[in-house]
Amino acid sequence: MKLYLATTSKFKREIFQKVGMKHEAIENDFDENISLEDPYELVKSLSKGKAGSVLSKVSDGAIIGLDTIVYFNGKIYEKPKDKEEAKNNLKECSNQTVSVITGITVIDVINEKSHTDYQETRIKFSGISDEDAQYYVDNEPDVLYSSGFIIETIASCFIERIDGSFYNILGAPVEKIYEILNALGYHLNDFE
Repeated sequence: MKLYLATTSKFKREIFQKVGMKHEAIENDFDENISLEDPYELVKSLSKGKAGSVLSKVSDGAIIGLDTIVYFNGKIYEKPKDKEEAKNNLKECSNQTVSVITGITVIDVINEKSHTDYQETRIKFSGISDEDAQYYVDNEPDVLYSSGFIIETIASCFIERIDGSFYNILGAPVEKIYEILNALGYHLNDFE
């Protein structure tokens, strides 16, 4: 059986490869311009839209749609426009706990079933000085990617604690994804 990832994100693909989830990536053409205030409903809607947008390209297997946001104090942190915004975002999180929320949709094309859920991970940041925040934005090559928080590199120096899935922070909560696939009756050795 084929496992299809409704994204061409190299980061997500690498995670799936590392954990043994053989897959094929398909670029989705979903318009992400959705206005929902509830962050949980937003990520679930976005993941559902992404998975559904590639459904016509798949005749067998399972499709996985994912969408991840950083959420803190009633604000969704979008991709920063520039390094100054990235620095300000990081400084806002100094000594705070933020949520990383990923919407997950799995569409089982063979059995015509689908499941949508979310995974949340909380990150407690330590105090971040202006000097360290500036160093981060000046030296993190992917700082303008996603929400601007690339925690597996320099930003890891500013993390006091992670509660939940580390892979969720990277946008691919493989534990939750596998739990859903397992509930649909699939195992790692089913994917080709």
